[in-house]
Amino acid sequence: MRRFFGRKQDDKIVVEGSEQEHLKRVLRMKEGDKLIASINDNYDYYCTIEKIEKNCSILLVDKKMPCKALPKKEITLFQMMPKKEYFDSIVAKSIELGISELYFFKGEYSMIKEIKLPRFESQIMTACKQCERSKLIKANQIISFDDMLNKLKSYPLVIFANEKEEKPMDEKIFIGQDKIAIIIGNEAGFSEKEGRQIIDSGAKSISLGSRILRCDTAVTSLLSLTNFFTGN
Repeated sequence: MRRFFGRKQDDKIVVEGSEQEHLKRVLRMKEGDKLIASINDNYDYYCTIEKIEKNCSILLVDKKMPCKALPKKEITLFQMMPKKEYFDSIVAKSIELGISELYFFKGEYSMIKEIKLPRFESQIMTACKQCERSKLIKANQIISFDDMLNKLKSYPLVIFANEKEEKPMDEKIFIGQDKIAIIIGNEAGFSEKEGRQIIDSGAKSISLGSRILRCDTAVTSLLSLTNFFTGN
């Protein structure tokens, strides 16, 4: 069943903007068709299209059910800003693998220093629809390395994917943890100073194996392991 993001209006749901264009002009849906609507809360709304207007569609809610795809743990990915060709993949895969929040941060070897928020928001919506999540994550502006370090203070467990580390990840570190931060570098990696600062902040430095992974592969690998050990 097709899925769209909309907003609540009294006891109905309104679909508009790019979602309306997709519903009306791309998919050519008709009044009476069934779909699932998300309004950025914890539920899936099973709806019938009551009316298709020029700029919006009005949906009747038939029933609502808890969204099964929402993450069970609070996992935040801190990703050093990568090249453009890796950005979309990182956004999509991290959301599909259950992150609750995503921050891109600047490092010494970051070439790109800003994010185009409209495109970022579009990628977030596409990924959430793909994996049937009913809540959108926030499209955060890129932050500095120091801001990233400061944010780590609120996480009981911080995992640092360190290409210079030899020790593998110990699954025991996840026991009893519901709020986890994960730090991954870009294609150029971290400077020696940055790596030392992250470890000094209390992060657990771990190896993802003897092969050096692309940053988007590292995201998929570490989040998959985290999900396996936490049941996220």
